[in-house]
Parts: sequence; C-alpha cells; structure tokens
Amino acid sequence: MNVSINRLFCLFILCCSFQTAAKEKIIWLVEDKTENLNLLDRQSPSKSAATSVEQQIIFSLDQYEIEVKRGSIKRMNHVLKTTSNACIANRAKLKERETYSYFSFPQSFYLTPKLYRFNQNTPLLPSLFNQQGELNSIKALFDSQPNDHIGLADGVSFGSYLDREIAQLKKSNIYYRGGTHRVFALESMLYAGRVDYLLSLPVDMTPSLIQEKKLEQFNIAGAPPFVIAHFSCSKTEFGKQVIKDINQHLLTTYSKDKFDEINGPWYSKKDRAEIQSYLQKHYLDNQIAFNK
Repeated sequence: MNVSINRLFCLFILCCSFQTAAKEKIIWLVEDKTENLNLLDRQSPSKSAATSVEQQIIFSLDQYEIEVKRGSIKRMNHVLKTTSNACIANRAKLKERETYSYFSFPQSFYLTPKLYRFNQNTPLLPSLFNQQGELNSIKALFDSQPNDHIGLADGVSFGSYLDREIAQLKKSNIYYRGGTHRVFALESMLYAGRVDYLLSLPVDMTPSLIQEKKLEQFNIAGAPPFVIAHFSCSKTEFGKQVIKDINQHLLTTYSKDKFDEINGPWYSKKDRAEIQSYLQKHYLDNQIAFNK
C-alpha cells in the first residue's frame, strides 16, 4: 500500500514538473522608462495607463513563462526580427514594423507628444501659433530658428503625423539619443541647455518643482489627441498565438466598468468617454467577427 502511495505521489510530482516545464516562454522586451519599473511586481503601483494595462495582460498570460529583458529600441527591434518568442508593449503600429511583428488591438492611448522648451527668456513669435495657441508646425518653428536643435529618441515613433513633421526637418537640427537611458538623458540635456527643444510624451517628463516653473510645453497643430499604443510580438506562429491571447484579454478591459477601473486615474472624464466610444465602435461591437 505504502509503495503504491509513494508511486502515485512521485507520478504527481513528475506531472506537475512536466506542466511547469512545458510552459512556453515569452521574452518580454522593456524600455528604460520610469513608468515600467517593477513591471512584474503585483504590489507596485502603476505609473501610467499603459503600464496599468500592460500589467493586467502580463498577469493574465499565466499559461506562459514571462522573462523581462530591458534594452534600447534598436536592440529590441533586432530581437523582434530575429527571435520567435519576443513581445513588447507600448508600440505605435507602423507599416515598417508590421513587416516583422504582429500587433494587438489597442493597449492604451498616450496623450500625444508635446514640444518642450526650458528656461528661455525670449518668447516665440506669435506668427508661429494658430488661434488655439498650438504651434502651426515643427518645421515652421525651425524655419524661423534655423540654428536651434531638437532632442529626439533614436528609433522611436511618435505616431504617423508627428513622424512626418520630424521628417521635414534638416538633419543638422536634430540630436538623436539612443541607448538604454535615452529618456532620462534627453530630459537632462534640455535642462542643461544642450538642446533647445525636446519632443516627448508627457508621461516621460519628470521635472523637479523648480524645473517645472521654467518648462514650456506646446501642442502641435493637427496632431491627434492620442497616440495609440499596442502590444507587438515576433512575426511567427508563436507570436501570432500570443497576440490572439492578448486580444482576448484586452477585450475584457474595454468594457466601461473595467476601463474606468484601470484607466480612471490617468484620463479625464471627457477623454475616457472619447476613448470608450472609439473602442466600442471598432472593437466591442465587432467581437463576433474577431472570434471567428
């Protein structure tokens, strides 16, 4: 009897070990942003709407083993192109990126990047602004100030509209910063006067109280109010399956109650209503089509 029990116990242990070992691994690529520190810590408070959703999805993918790897944008792009089981959050969906990765439904909606200027004594020309107080264009700004420089994160997309704006600038006006600490470095360069302007997501700006008093920010005319962020995985059968699983979990976060619970601290009531209307029309109303 004892021998039989011992055999059953050993068989149970072996089965459990097999199930654990059988979990397929996702290499979860992460940028060097303060908003995604402690990403796998369930007790760590979220620092943005995007990371709130990202954590929800990661903790829902319990059929996979998640291994977080941090790196630069260029490095992460390389991993997505050359690895069969890599995923990354907070990605703008671009045609070039779709050649080597699959994209999920919307993950989150970032307030669109703004142009920042620090500690300047001379105001910008009124002719550079429209009636709403927005910059007419980034190109017009640099046409009027051809010797100035703007800091940009290397390899990062700011959404198709602002990417086109940047493409119109002369290379001599742009200072690109890459590497694993580019976000912090670019903001520091702005405060040190090493660049005149910085194009950045509001969530990435972390000025001190003293710096904040001297920090100007400008909306760019024509830019959409939000940049849509997506999950993206390697363009393989495995990556395709992970995206399918992510989409199923994402749909549950779109319902009004769940959306408000996750995103409430990050968006105004007006913004939430606009985003929920978009999600309802393009995703929730089409769940049957997506599930076919």
